[in-house]
Amino acid sequence: MHTAIRLTAAALALAVGAGTLFAAGDGAAAPLTMQQAVDKALAQRPGEVIGTDRDRKHGRDAWEVEIRDDQGQEWELYYAIDDGSLLYEDRD
Repeated sequence: MHTAIRLTAAALALAVGAGTLFAAGDGAAAPLTMQQAVDKALAQRPGEVIGTDRDRKHGRDAWEVEIRDDQGQEWELYYAIDDGSLLYEDRD
C-alpha cells in the first residue's frame, strides 16, 4: 500500500513539474531585436539604413528603422518589440 502511495506522489510531482516546464515554454515569442527589425524593414523597403532607434508607437515599445530607398525616398518603419508586427510605416 505504501508503494502505491509513493508511486502516486511521484507521478503527481512529475506531472506538476512537466506542467511547469510546459507553461514556461508556452510559445511566447522572444522580443524582437534591433537587427531583426532592420532585417524586416529592408525586406519591406530595400535601400540603405540611415538610422535606428528604440521608441514608442501607438502605446507600444518599438524599433524605428529609417531607410533611404534607391529613389532617394526616406521611410520610417516601426516594429513592435513584443511580437515583431509592423506598427507604422511612413514616407518622409
